[in-house]
Amino acid sequence: MAQSDPEPAPAAEDPTDSKVTAASEDTGASTDSAASKDSEDSKGAEGAAEKEPEEDPAARARRSTRAFEWTCGWLTLLAGAFVVSGMVQNDAKFGGLAWLGATVVIICVLALIALYVGCARDKVTLRTRLFGRVDLFQVSTVLVVLAVICGLTVPSDNHSALSLLLPWALTYWIYGMKPPADSTPTP
Repeated sequence: MAQSDPEPAPAAEDPTDSKVTAASEDTGASTDSAASKDSEDSKGAEGAAEKEPEEDPAARARRSTRAFEWTCGWLTLLAGAFVVSGMVQNDAKFGGLAWLGATVVIICVLALIALYVGCARDKVTLRTRLFGRVDLFQVSTVLVVLAVICGLTVPSDNHSALSLLLPWALTYWIYGMKPPADSTPTP
């Protein structure tokens, strides 16, 4: 954006031009004040930008964990879609037990998606206790093992049920980290 010259050009000393000269000086003053406000605003924005990198390490860790949990939810959804599409393509070979296995896989995948999304939305954590010493991570492990075994035993030629192990491996890594409240920043 082009700015006008802050100093107006000298005008002739004609009494009729005095109003024009006064008006041009007022606009020059207003552009000076606008320019100084812009520079103050940019200094304020720079100061705010400098303060933002000093984010709390616990908040940064929680944001990263939340991003991984959303990733686990999306990966589980995609893996479930691959498993179900493989089952639908080969459903002519299915008997009663195969349909039971397919149903178990679908229920396990939906439960895993709900668990990962619940963790990502801070409704629960992987360390939330359910029954005595059993926490959500242990339940997710049982769900993944059950889904993989049932997905592999269903009579289809694809092994896409193994893709459920990737999101579970990410949650295993998240579960093994210290909770953000217990972590201390290093100097």
